[in-house]
Amino acid sequence: MTLTREAIHKLTVMRLFSTVLAQGQLDGLDGLVSRSYVAHTAPLKDVVALTSGFDALKERLRPRGRTPHEVKRIISDGNYVCAHVRYEGAMPIAGADIFRIDEAGQIAEHWNSRQRLPHDLARGVDRFAGGGDASLPMSPTRRAEMKKIMTDVLVEMWSKGRQELVDVYYDPGYVQHNPDMPGGYHRIKEVVGTDIQKYIAATGGPFPVDVHLIGAEGDLIFVHYSIFMAGINRRAGARSTNLDIFRICAQNRMIEHWDVLQIEGEPLPDDSTLF
Repeated sequence: MTLTREAIHKLTVMRLFSTVLAQGQLDGLDGLVSRSYVAHTAPLKDVVALTSGFDALKERLRPRGRTPHEVKRIISDGNYVCAHVRYEGAMPIAGADIFRIDEAGQIAEHWNSRQRLPHDLARGVDRFAGGGDASLPMSPTRRAEMKKIMTDVLVEMWSKGRQELVDVYYDPGYVQHNPDMPGGYHRIKEVVGTDIQKYIAATGGPFPVDVHLIGAEGDLIFVHYSIFMAGINRRAGARSTNLDIFRICAQNRMIEHWDVLQIEGEPLPDDSTLF
């Protein structure tokens, strides 16, 4: 069976996780990661930028040994692969890792978002649970359609505070896997109609959404973007760089959601998951 480009790219990324990170085998970087590797950290004032380059990556990983983790979801679109990861340790961390694969089949760029999960242990929360199937057949037309839906949700619904579009793009049975924002469909409608509208009224401009990358595969779509929290969740007014993953049904509505929120002023316990 001939593998698709997306399938090959996912195998490349999984080699990084299963060999280099899980086992600490730095020799696995050779031929897997480009010599001109570029590391992108969240554009937040309290996040130190990582040095780019193959050698710098190797030196960051060298003292760490193994990095315990579990890849929960992996989505590939063209040359981009998004991994939704739970990093283990005394403090579990939700991770979003996006990679660009170059023409040589090597990892050339990497973006990440990280979020501490201090309440998950105490409450027995599993924010990674749920469905989604990236292996479902996908045509170029369907992929473009899903990206258009995602763009409209961010630019038309969220940025402009158009509450009426919640009925268009969100299913009433929408499942929210962020325990800090309960209420599903009804909570989304409330936030767009109150918090977002208040922000627009106070500033005289749209709610700021800065989209970095969007990719889709199967019934899953990911979006990497920056926003100001504006009272939506916590730390009102703080900047946040997020990775959101949605499951979109055949009727073009969001039916399930996962996120990783890296919020300014909420530092990670250490840098052991940054590479």
